[in-house]
Amino acid sequence: MRLPKTDKTNHSLLCVLTTLLATLGLNAQSVQRSPLVLGIIVEGLQDDYLRLLEPQLSEGGFKRLMNKGLSINSIDFGPGLDPTAAAAVIYTGAAPMVNGIPAEQISTPATNLTTKVLVDPKCIGNFTDETFSAKAIKVSTLADEFRIDTEGDGMVYAIGADPQMALVAAGHAANGAYWIYDHTGNWASTTYYKEMPASVSNRNYLTPLHSRLDTIKWTPSRPLDSYPLISRGERNRPFRHTYPSKQFDRFTRFKNTPPGNTEVTDLALDLMSTAKMGRDENPDMLNIVYTLSLPGATRLETIDAYLRLDRDLARLFSTADRVSSAGAPTIFLAGTPSRGGMSPDDPKWRVPTGEYSIKKAMSLLEMYLMATHGNGDWVTGYNNRQFFLNRKYITDRGLSLSDFRTEVADFLARMAGVSNVFTIDDIIAARVGDDPQALKRNISVEHCGDVIVEVNPGWVIVDDNNPTPNSRRPAERNNAASIPAFIMGPNVSATKIETPVDARAIAPTVAHTIRIRAPNASSVPPVRTN
Repeated sequence: MRLPKTDKTNHSLLCVLTTLLATLGLNAQSVQRSPLVLGIIVEGLQDDYLRLLEPQLSEGGFKRLMNKGLSINSIDFGPGLDPTAAAAVIYTGAAPMVNGIPAEQISTPATNLTTKVLVDPKCIGNFTDETFSAKAIKVSTLADEFRIDTEGDGMVYAIGADPQMALVAAGHAANGAYWIYDHTGNWASTTYYKEMPASVSNRNYLTPLHSRLDTIKWTPSRPLDSYPLISRGERNRPFRHTYPSKQFDRFTRFKNTPPGNTEVTDLALDLMSTAKMGRDENPDMLNIVYTLSLPGATRLETIDAYLRLDRDLARLFSTADRVSSAGAPTIFLAGTPSRGGMSPDDPKWRVPTGEYSIKKAMSLLEMYLMATHGNGDWVTGYNNRQFFLNRKYITDRGLSLSDFRTEVADFLARMAGVSNVFTIDDIIAARVGDDPQALKRNISVEHCGDVIVEVNPGWVIVDDNNPTPNSRRPAERNNAASIPAFIMGPNVSATKIETPVDARAIAPTVAHTIRIRAPNASSVPPVRTN
């Protein structure tokens, strides 16, 4: 029977609508939301080592990320960032000029005080006398957007050996952030967050680290002939690290070695289980921070650290699979620059080296300025390659602050061991550096010094004005390592990207993958994941 024209039109529209609805239904079904999101930061992770060790990696650890998700060979943080600042870039999708976290330690020119960037005297520590909060992070983070998206019903926790790295991963809105306190080995937190779960506090009461640390050691985990590219000397001198009670810094040493990563993993597994993460209709997020920063480590020690972390990741991923009852977990892992460089080479190799003494540099600078401009407090301090001038004193005497900075930079540039000197004016104007815009966005004007110094590769910066265990920096190196990142989940195809990717793209890419808003200062579009 021939249909009337009107009926034909209606029939065609009905077919189109039916097809469209079916397609939308299929698309809706294909978009999955993971019940559990694991965010992982690995300080000091290098792509070269993963490629070298790939045949020895387990199928359930690094190799799972390398083969089953988005694999980025190298993420670009720009110049001069330490692990804390780099982690903030990962979680905010913004550079330090915007997110407010330029370094682990900052100085405030007006007060000449040097403090850790997330110190907050208004908060009280749990199991520690440290006072931290995330208030200094000026923008939202992935963890914040996750909590907002779930209207607070989704749990967010962060765990790491270092307090500031843990707080960066937790953001402002997390349920809690936990770290190992340097003086007691306790798992600590801050009243800035509301929760101190029993799984955390019970470890301090029932199985405290101080009661176990004498029995923990770090030695090669495999036969020595199974480690690739190890010299004969290293094979003949296998390492052995212990943490005896007589050592005053034993908790600090422990948490910055592979057994510390295992301790972090153990707490993460306990928290996933006791908090029943990933087991209901509200998705949860667990952020974890590991370290492979081992300044002065031999190749044997470094390779063993990678292999041990690979085992920890396999345990972590296996548990995440098991607890994620409503679907596969989403996992993202990103490296950061290492905390330090290398120890100076043995003098027998005759590689040029030297020491750049901050005390000597400041003394010479002050003598020059007094001879040129008269007696006065012209220089107020130094922190992290940055010299701070007495800005008010200079301007009160009718001197141009910009010209004064240039004069100081010219003087410092003549000192032995100095390769580059920049003024803050030149950095803000993007007039200096191999990548001027990147150098500009990686500073915080609020905390930046007046003149920034770079020393020659191979030289050691010695801050003998403020002697502390960390006042002698490792030797400088200019060769940038390829730092990888991985994203794996139900909405991610196996893809490899060999060209460098802006580190600010990680947060919006993860947000797109788990179907939440990107952090509010994200300025780089997400990477395609399927």
